[in-house]
Amino acid sequence: MSRNGHDSTLKDSSALVGAARALEAELLNLESMTRAARKLPLNTEKSITRAAKELEEVLTLPERMAAGLQALASAMATMQARQEAALEPLAAFAAQIQARHQRLSEHMQAYAALGSAAAEVTARIQSNEGDRAAVLRDVEAQLAGIVANAKVLFDAAHADDFPELARDADALKQRASSLRRRLDSASH
Repeated sequence: MSRNGHDSTLKDSSALVGAARALEAELLNLESMTRAARKLPLNTEKSITRAAKELEEVLTLPERMAAGLQALASAMATMQARQEAALEPLAAFAAQIQARHQRLSEHMQAYAALGSAAAEVTARIQSNEGDRAAVLRDVEAQLAGIVANAKVLFDAAHADDFPELARDADALKQRASSLRRRLDSASH
C-alpha cells in the first residue's frame, strides 16, 4: 500500500467499476439475445427448436445478472463503509473546532473588556473633572486591575494555545504597567 492509502482506494474503486462493467456486459448480452430470438422465424420444426434453445439460454442470463448485481451491491457497500470511515473523524473534529471557537470567543470578550477599561482609564486621565489627586488614585487602582486581568488573560490564552491573543494581552499588560509607573512617578 502507498503512504497515502490510494492503493486500497484504487482496488475498491476497481472492484466497483469491474462489477458495474460485468453487469453492463450481461445486460447488453441479454438485450442482444432477446432481439435475436424474437427475429427467428417460427415456421419450421428446426427453427422452433432453435428458438426454444435460444430462449432457454436467454432465460439463464437473469441468474448471471443477479450474481452481477450482488457483486455490485457488495462493492457499493464497501464504498459506503469507506465514506462513513472518512466522515466519522470529521464529527469529532467539528466538535473540536466548535470548542476552540467558543474558548477563543471567551478570551476575545475578556480582551475587549480590558480594552474598554483601558480606554475609560485613558479618557479619565485626559479629563479635567474632579480632584486630580483622587482621580489619579482611582486611575492607578483601575490600572492595577487591568494589569492583573491582562496577566490572567495572558496565562489563559497561553495555556489554551492562542499565541496571538497571549501576545496582545501581554502587550496590553505592559502598556498599562508603564502608564501606571508614569502616573506613580508623576504623583511623587
